[in-house]
Amino acid sequence: MKIAGVVCYHLGVKLTSIYIDAANVILCAKRINFNLDLGKLFKYLYDKHKDCKIIFFVGDVLYLENIKYTLNEYRVELVIKQISMEGGRIKANCDVELTNRMTLDVERSLVDKIVIISGDGNFVFLMDYARDMGKLVLCIAVTPSSTSIFIKQRSYLRLMYLIQIKRHLEK
Repeated sequence: MKIAGVVCYHLGVKLTSIYIDAANVILCAKRINFNLDLGKLFKYLYDKHKDCKIIFFVGDVLYLENIKYTLNEYRVELVIKQISMEGGRIKANCDVELTNRMTLDVERSLVDKIVIISGDGNFVFLMDYARDMGKLVLCIAVTPSSTSIFIKQRSYLRLMYLIQIKRHLEK
């Protein structure tokens, strides 16, 4: 249950927080013509991680208009960052927001298990931190080739790829 924005637990309930780096996932899927259905991804995550909270980090782009219904339907928390243009491309790097949120959740003991959906190597030390704080850490990336070598080198890390379950997640 939620009281004033703070998650409260019944004894014995373990919470999984799923942090999605939307730009990383969406762009990696697009590069390989993987027509990812976010609704199917969210359903898969809820089925796989029963007591979980999904947090979707994304830039404030027109794309959001197309997915707001899906985000609401699946009770996905949305963290939006202001965008900028760099070299004719939209840039909305949400790494700091994701890192800050996950760190606070770990420090406040609001999570027991961490799932980061991104192959971005910038999150390696964050994953190490969560593990050092006694959290189970899982990383889900789109493909092995879109996953940082630094993530792959973490022997403690449970790693999986969306491409492995592509047929269940496509539109």
